[in-house]
Amino acid sequence: MDTEHPSEADVRQGGSVFLRWLPFFLVWVAVIAGLMWSAPVVPLPSFISGPSWVLCAFLMPLAAFLVPACWRIPRNERKLTWLAVPTFLAGVALALMAGAVGADLAWDERGRSTQAEVVAVDKGKTDRCTLRKADGEEISPDLREGNGCDGGVRPGDVLSVRYDPEGGVDPTVESGKPGKSRWGLMAGPAGLAVAFVVFGASGAVRMDRRRRQHDRT
Repeated sequence: MDTEHPSEADVRQGGSVFLRWLPFFLVWVAVIAGLMWSAPVVPLPSFISGPSWVLCAFLMPLAAFLVPACWRIPRNERKLTWLAVPTFLAGVALALMAGAVGADLAWDERGRSTQAEVVAVDKGKTDRCTLRKADGEEISPDLREGNGCDGGVRPGDVLSVRYDPEGGVDPTVESGKPGKSRWGLMAGPAGLAVAFVVFGASGAVRMDRRRRQHDRT
């Protein structure tokens, strides 16, 4: 006769579910962080790095949110998908911070400072300034709004900018402020990676528990 207390059975089942989903979320973390980090560091071609933002900062966190929910939650209990929302938010934040760390590393390795003339200003939803160095070479990509191409910039202005000769990181107007330490920048993605995996696997455990409770009724 099985004398195991139900709560102990739930704990054992939960541990088994956690371990089954752990590799799924570890792979997701590696792809999201690796692709976002390598886009500016390598740098990846624009036809890869451009879509990688949508893939890593939205589609993959959304998949990590939906796959456990649709796999483990009965159709009439789909309102419980809120249990996976923290996984989605941690995935989005991880992608953004991994990209920021990669950009910082690219700045350290390839960043150059120069005086550049604004030769054109494209006014749109996001302003873009075309810059040209003293030797006549244009800086690519363009300077974006938020990085220094703001409302007061006009053609003919000369700006002190920092740029990546390989174009892996957007140029920015130099502020003179000291950069953040590398360890400080890496702490954020590391913590978010752990949160993504823990939220994801533990969310799958909670959803599996709800499914089993639903099956008993």
